[in-house]
Amino acid sequence: MEKSFGTATVVGAALLGLVFFASTPSTPAVAQQRGAGQASTTPATPAPRTSWDGKPDLTGVWQGAKLDARAYGLAELERLYQPSAREKMKTQAEKDDPIRRCSVYGYPRRMATALPLQIVQGAGVIILLDNRPHIYRHIATDGRKHDEDVFPSYQGDSVGRWEGDTLVVDVIALNGGVWLAGAQDQPSSTRTGGWITSDAEHVVERWRLLDANTLEYQATVEDPKVLTGPWTTPKIALKRSPLRKLEDEGHCIPEGIDWVSPALR
Repeated sequence: MEKSFGTATVVGAALLGLVFFASTPSTPAVAQQRGAGQASTTPATPAPRTSWDGKPDLTGVWQGAKLDARAYGLAELERLYQPSAREKMKTQAEKDDPIRRCSVYGYPRRMATALPLQIVQGAGVIILLDNRPHIYRHIATDGRKHDEDVFPSYQGDSVGRWEGDTLVVDVIALNGGVWLAGAQDQPSSTRTGGWITSDAEHVVERWRLLDANTLEYQATVEDPKVLTGPWTTPKIALKRSPLRKLEDEGHCIPEGIDWVSPALR
């Protein structure tokens, strides 16, 4: 890849505890990639299903896709920004990226990184676990509606429903505090600046298991304060990791903060 989506400065630390322990479905880990151009003759393993409702079971650790600007569809996104938003974005650099202040990546940007993501699926709920930074996301799948008095946040309020074997997640109440990509992720050499959002952002995600070891993700972003129309990401494929859980707890240190202990000087 030409370049990957940047991460905030992080310091790995020993794992102190886990909020959730979840076993992945009893399916083989993704096979090693074969030689370029060589077709596999092994049929794909069918997607696992839950015991309580028979829906596809997304439980597991999924390796990030690590997309560059072209594969992530940023050329199309650039054309959709309103003139006033473009002027604001030109003044922003990599140092202004919210993740440099240890904010979350936000979705769909999170899905374009190389970082692994853990999913825990239960009856009426799906939890997304992330260790960069150490945070989780709650998706209700029990038929409830969005809370009427929900407070805007970086990840918003997520409500999911099943359309056949596809999980459709509606996300509202976002606070405009995340970017859709980093300032270093540009579709051309002449383009500079950040990829801002506003508190009017609305995201609809579609999650689908193609087989036991491949999770497909696609999102449509609407933001009438900064975009002229909806932007739909390309379909992003994540591969199942052999890990049963996220092993490290990531500690984010904001840029400009001296994290070295005096005892180590």
